[in-house]
Amino acid sequence: MDPVLPCHPPQTLVQEAILSGRGSGGGPSRGAGGPTQTTWARDGVGAILVVLAVGLAFRLFIVKVYGGTGLEFDLASFRGWADNLASQGLNGFYQRDFFHDYTPGYLYVLYGVGLLSQAISGGAGHIGDMIKLPPILADVAIGWLVWSMAIELGASRRAALVGAAIAVANPVSWFDSVTWGQVDSFGVVFLLLGLRELWRDRPERAAIWTVVAALIKPQLGILIPLVAVVTIRRAIWPAGGFGRPDPPDADRQGANSSPDDDLVDALACAPGRAGPTSRSGS
Repeated sequence: MDPVLPCHPPQTLVQEAILSGRGSGGGPSRGAGGPTQTTWARDGVGAILVVLAVGLAFRLFIVKVYGGTGLEFDLASFRGWADNLASQGLNGFYQRDFFHDYTPGYLYVLYGVGLLSQAISGGAGHIGDMIKLPPILADVAIGWLVWSMAIELGASRRAALVGAAIAVANPVSWFDSVTWGQVDSFGVVFLLLGLRELWRDRPERAAIWTVVAALIKPQLGILIPLVAVVTIRRAIWPAGGFGRPDPPDADRQGANSSPDDDLVDALACAPGRAGPTSRSGS
């Protein structure tokens, strides 16, 4: 007998099914066997917002007091790439004559940081500690995801809040993002989104989020084999693969391409397209 992960919906919040209705065969539609989403209609939201606000304020305080700290080689590269992308765009980035060793996913984030910095300062070369803003915000997003995912799996509001507080207060997280200026947390957000879509029985979305995480940081591709194994297992051997005795009675579309797949392909390839080259350094 296969081990089954019990996924009981929360008992204290207003609930709504992920997908309602029945398939053409009269059985439950795809996703009906996963945990239920919640509307968060009661007073659990206020507490988590306080936790996230405190976590954000603490990180911004560290940046203010200990500004300029971090792994200087990486931070200098991030700032240089952000300025270059804001000035010359994404197309042809990898053909430009300077050092670049990052996958294309995070380049979009640096592009946005560069545009924001230039809009505020009026020119390049003034990014400073603004380069740490994306991973700081990602730390907060991880806290929210831990809270919402725990509730979705049936945890009490108190347990979910404790989990989120641990994620936000964990010294490893703020040391990595604020003190060192590393971007691991940004990719972890998409890793968690992919994991959530997997247990909701949305393999296409799970695959998309997983690929995005790997494009941001290749080490986060660790979820790719898990998504592949679970999706294939459910397709060819559904019994017990959904945390319930009977699998959802709906057609599988995991092998089909979707507009989301095409969008991910386009975004991943944009920095590598031929474009105007530059001799300027990063």
